[in-house]
Amino acid sequence: MKLSTSIKVVNISFILFALIFSLRTSAGLINFETTASGAPPTDNGIINVGDAFMADDVSVSFGFDTTGDGNVDCHGVFEEIGGGRENRNSGFMSSYGDKYDRAATGFAPLLGRFFLRQEDAYEPFGTFHITYDAENPVTSASGEIWDIDGHNNNTERFFVEAFNGTESLASMFSPLGSNHGRNSLDGKPWAFGFHDLSDITRIEITFTGSKDSGIGLAFNNFSPIEDVSEQINSVPEPSTLAIFLLGIMGVASRRLKA
Repeated sequence: MKLSTSIKVVNISFILFALIFSLRTSAGLINFETTASGAPPTDNGIINVGDAFMADDVSVSFGFDTTGDGNVDCHGVFEEIGGGRENRNSGFMSSYGDKYDRAATGFAPLLGRFFLRQEDAYEPFGTFHITYDAENPVTSASGEIWDIDGHNNNTERFFVEAFNGTESLASMFSPLGSNHGRNSLDGKPWAFGFHDLSDITRIEITFTGSKDSGIGLAFNNFSPIEDVSEQINSVPEPSTLAIFLLGIMGVASRRLKA
């Protein structure tokens, strides 16, 4: 009886965490765990402007407009988690582990091993372009920007806008970054999402925070065809999960004693 109950508790624990991180295995998700050709990426490896990542039947490419003329002129880079400062070639700095490219406690599975960053780490990157090539209209999309933090007058914030050609379809701001407090995104993702639009052909991300240096774009888990932002942003803190699981275990224990 005790073994059976223990197995049930373990199964519930597994299901909870599986639900949280199931988005990483979605067929329509680009998580940068492989190159566009399907090969294993390498740390600081180049993501060429013309590299076509496939998600279902949608082809997506990534690049940066560093001059503000509307044209993509710079490539992105694969960033591997950990690895230290790497002569300023890391993607972001958090308060966890060795600080460099480390997710907050409990969020490492969602971050995975690789993500995308700009070529010149921590330097202003202009506008990040996500460009679509699809036969059918694309009406929804979502993606993650990690570690939006800041303090005092050195804050981070991002503006995300979806386009059909030159027509703006929808836009949103990320939260204003903070290193402290319950809503801090230190080492955590913020997910943007669009849905029920006419036809997305491009998404642009620009930095609008007050920082003028130490600016990093850590981009991951892009779904070009589905808005899963609500699920990602509602992932509970690990401590909340732990309390919930302890409650389940307590109920199970009382039933055993009864």
